[in-house]
Amino acid sequence: MRVLRDFTRVLLEFIRMVFLLIIFYLLLGKTIALIYQKLGTKDSITYGIMMVISILILFTVLYRNKLQFSGWYKGNVNEKLSKTLTKWLISIALLILSLPPVLSFLFQ
Repeated sequence: MRVLRDFTRVLLEFIRMVFLLIIFYLLLGKTIALIYQKLGTKDSITYGIMMVISILILFTVLYRNKLQFSGWYKGNVNEKLSKTLTKWLISIALLILSLPPVLSFLFQ
């Protein structure tokens, strides 16, 4: 019975995580797409994978540092990312987000 309860909690947490990721992606993705459009980024479909990767990195940081502590799953491995790793991941995500407008300008 305990195994079934633990499985249910893990499944509910997974569904919650996917739902939050979809909402996060829709809000942030639309905002970034509008910014790219205002900056005149050509062929945003080509650069869309960069946006997706950066949004996934940002969501991972947000989930691991904040959202995992408010869910159904209460495992032993719930730890925040280190401050150094958090800064690196956010910096990498912002760098990836800034590349499409720059590359679009350079390769017109």
